[in-house]
Amino acid sequence: MKQETAGMEIKQRRAVRVLSAKEKSQAVLSLWSGRRNAAVLMKELGVSWGMLDSWEQRALTGMLTALDPAWKQAADRSTVLAPRLEKLIAETVKPAAASVPAATT
Repeated sequence: MKQETAGMEIKQRRAVRVLSAKEKSQAVLSLWSGRRNAAVLMKELGVSWGMLDSWEQRALTGMLTALDPAWKQAADRSTVLAPRLEKLIAETVKPAAASVPAATT
């Protein structure tokens, strides 16, 4: 957003809204539950996809840490899920692929 006044350009900054932890957690939970999609949340809250994604990653890391104190985040700071959780997510996302019987030779 720029304004020109007598040959000078003045840049206006967009007002930044600071969201509380409660608002962030409600946003992540509504995204995970499917009540809202990412585009709607981004527009409502005025945040970027990267910000929403970082909230998701932090929420998942927090849950894993709280539920399994022995779980440690990888040194490269990427989120690594426990094998059991990865399997559960894979079964939930692709239930049709898991139910197809394997062909025997």
